[in-house]
Amino acid sequence: MINFFKGMNYFFQGLKKLSTPGLKRFIIIPIVFNFLLFTSLFYLSYHYLLPYAHYYIDKLPSWLSFLSSLIIVFLVITFLLLFLAMFTVMFNIIAAPFNGLLAEKVQKIIYGRAVPSVAFSTMAVRSLKRQGKFLRYFIPRFLGMGVLFFVPFIQPIFPVIWFIFTAWMLSMQFQDVPMDNNLVGFEQMKQEIKINTMRSLGFGASINLASFIPFFNVLTLPAAVIGSTMLYCDTHQE
Repeated sequence: MINFFKGMNYFFQGLKKLSTPGLKRFIIIPIVFNFLLFTSLFYLSYHYLLPYAHYYIDKLPSWLSFLSSLIIVFLVITFLLLFLAMFTVMFNIIAAPFNGLLAEKVQKIIYGRAVPSVAFSTMAVRSLKRQGKFLRYFIPRFLGMGVLFFVPFIQPIFPVIWFIFTAWMLSMQFQDVPMDNNLVGFEQMKQEIKINTMRSLGFGASINLASFIPFFNVLTLPAAVIGSTMLYCDTHQE
């Protein structure tokens, strides 16, 4: 469990470094992407999820009316867990070039270590191709988890299983940013993350938890990029 909390700590270190001189202008775009992400989720929740929930609750027999609040809470939590993961992955794909640029600056400013020098356009194309590889890894597992949701005896614990799954995927996606900058292959990246399973889960869990805190959650994307870069640099000491 020590490694789990070490992983969590890297996210909080990332938060502390948000105000580092020289990084602020590279943080703005990731914050904008995160703002759009959570605005979209709020809109979908308010205009689609709640009316849908109330529609089915109204059909409950009167003797089950006491369950209405529990059902709404369950649906909201399940919706947020499902769509937060999907939206975050998709927004990270779009933001990949800017995340890569932020990670590059973190490595240079905080650790004094340069990444292999390439033009931003070259890095952007490489980052998007890398995200394509991640999608091919993510989508089959995402669909598999979707199937689990409909298994009756799993449904009561599905939010917990999904939280762990999301934590792992977020950890992998963010840790891949500095690894891609340093030309670490996708398969090698997966192996490195698996070797440090508990640390990776702790890092992803902290990102996942922070995503549920209103207003604070707009900082999760840049903090996660900074934290993952610090994790990479500390692991690969020169």
